[in-house]
Amino acid sequence: MDRLRRDGPWEREQTHESLRRYLVEETYELLDAIDSGDRDHLLEELGDILLQVLFHARIAADRPDDPFDIDEVARAFTTKISARTQGVLSGNEIDLQTQLEEWETRKAAEKARGSVLDGIATGQPALALAQKVLERLAAADFPDDLVPDAVRSVRVFADGPSVEDGLRAAVLQFMADIRVAEAAGPGPRTAEFWRTNLPR
Repeated sequence: MDRLRRDGPWEREQTHESLRRYLVEETYELLDAIDSGDRDHLLEELGDILLQVLFHARIAADRPDDPFDIDEVARAFTTKISARTQGVLSGNEIDLQTQLEEWETRKAAEKARGSVLDGIATGQPALALAQKVLERLAAADFPDDLVPDAVRSVRVFADGPSVEDGLRAAVLQFMADIRVAEAAGPGPRTAEFWRTNLPR
C-alpha cells in the first residue's frame, strides 16, 4: 500500500472522501457474495474490503496533524475487542445472553452517551437509519404515536422525488426534534417526558 500510494498516480490523488463511494460499493458486493454462498466470490470481496481498510489507513498516515497508520488501527481494534469480550477471553464458560449483556454494558461505558441518538451513523441508507432511530427510541420509552408518518412509511412513484432523499430528510428532522426534547431538561426519559417536550 505504501508503494501504491507513493508511485500510483490515481492512488496519490485519493482522499477519504473520494473513496467513500468505493467503500459503499464494495460493501454491497460483499453482501452479494455472502448471499451467493460462493467461496471464491466471498474470498475476493473480503479482499476488496480489506483493501479499503488498508487504503484509508494509509491516507490517514499522510495527515499533517495527528496521523495514524494500519498498526494503530489494529491496536485500537484489539484493545476494543479485548475490553468488550473479557468474559469470553478469560477462558471461562459464558452463555450467549451474558456475552451480549457484557458487550452492551462495556460499549455503553466506553461511549458515555448524552443522547439516545448518539452513535447512530447518519450516513447509512435512509431506511436503515430510520430503523436504527426507532430501535433506540423504543428502548427509551418513546411513544409510538409520536413517530411522524413521514418516518413511519414511504410512498414510491415512478416519476416522483427520491424516496431515499425524502426519508433521510424526514429522519434527520425527527432526530433534530428528539435532541430538542432531550435538551429540555434532565430526568427520566418517560413517555410523559417525550409528550411534554417533543416539538410539535
